[in-house]
Amino acid sequence: MHISPLPVPLQQLGGRRFSFYPPIRNLDHNEWFYRRATWSEVVVVNTSTGEEVCLPRAVIGDVSITDHPIVIVGLKRELEWKEGAICTHRRPVIELPVAVNQNGFVVPPHPERLAPVVSIRLESHRKLYTGRKIGVGLMLGAVACWVAVNVERQSQVHQRADALLLSRSYLQLSPGDDYGSVVRKLGKPAMDQMVTGPSEERLRVLSYPRRQFAVVLAGAAAGGYRYIGAVDPLGRVLNAPTLPDGSSAASVLHALPRF
Repeated sequence: MHISPLPVPLQQLGGRRFSFYPPIRNLDHNEWFYRRATWSEVVVVNTSTGEEVCLPRAVIGDVSITDHPIVIVGLKRELEWKEGAICTHRRPVIELPVAVNQNGFVVPPHPERLAPVVSIRLESHRKLYTGRKIGVGLMLGAVACWVAVNVERQSQVHQRADALLLSRSYLQLSPGDDYGSVVRKLGKPAMDQMVTGPSEERLRVLSYPRRQFAVVLAGAAAGGYRYIGAVDPLGRVLNAPTLPDGSSAASVLHALPRF
């Protein structure tokens, strides 16, 4: 009798794209969608290369579903892409060499005669009770330190996930967005300037330094400027969606100066 595998958290995404955190090493594009699952593995597809990747079910963590277009899926282990397969990333450990008989030191042989018998005096009940209290105190201190470290680690994970969502918030925009809708979704820009494109067209650039990108609008003043893409501070194109006429403004974005 065939038994279907247990459901995985990724099935609740309903075809939405997501990013892994921490990202899989040696893979430049961190955007995926769920394909299928077996009893032991989960198969996901990279949206850039179209390549299927198999991950163990045990490493899939919590799924963060918010109003943002990109969903964050946590990984319980740090993974890397190596020789066409996923494996656990292992940090190198430097082992110090152990010197044998260093400085002429030689382990003395066992003595042939028996060791002398030394009388042992048992500690009093009061000393044993004091030692037990010290041991319990040390154990409680170690547990408290462990809890504090885990709380700090979880806080750092949430901060990094929030930073990732903030830096990719331009994905909320579409070619139908004008200046007003951009401000409603991203907030008021730090700088708003007009520039001339490579074909003498007028472009409106809205800079968001904290988010590490600038939003570019194009169009006539009478008809209103509309979103055509986003670039980073180095002038690299982050997003160039397909415009209503079927074209793309990637060439215009590449020709813009740095902001």
